Amino acid sequence: MQFAMHALVFAQESEGSSGGLGINGAFFISQLVSFGIVFLILWRWGFPALLKIMDKRQAIIREGIENAEKAKKDLAEANSRSEQILLEARRQAADTIERASKNAQQEANRIIEEAQARAEQVGQQQVARIQQEANRARNELSRQVINLSIEAASKVVSKSVDTTDNRRLVEEFIVATDQTRNN
Repeated sequence: MQFAMHALVFAQESEGSSGGLGINGAFFISQLVSFGIVFLILWRWGFPALLKIMDKRQAIIREGIENAEKAKKDLAEANSRSEQILLEARRQAADTIERASKNAQQEANRIIEEAQARAEQVGQQQVARIQQEANRARNELSRQVINLSIEAASKVVSKSVDTTDNRRLVEEFIVATDQTRNN
């Protein structure tokens, strides 16, 4: 109020002075009263409404910041979980690869063993076949030696001898010779 009085005194002095600032005192007072009324109305109803709106806006902003912080925290947790899942998946993949390698090695060893067994079996079969062929060749050779011996003896003796007895004697001689040679 004191300010208003000073303003009124200043306004009146300005009117009375000859070179005044061009301020109309009555107009100034009416503007001052209008300003006071508008200020009181705003103080009573406007500012509380504005403060309420600002408080709501502040609450919304605070909630948004809290949500952003929560989302940031959730994102960090999700990243941590995804890293753990990736590590677990890599570990499982390594285990799977290791098991597959072991299984492949075991299968390769089994195949090699089977091949070796088969080769051994084929080798034994070949040896048996060779022995059979050798026995057949020996028998054939023995038969031919007997026949040649009989023919040679027949020519030496120049007479016809009982071929059955001669054959038996030569066969016994060859068997005895084979036994002596094998021992």
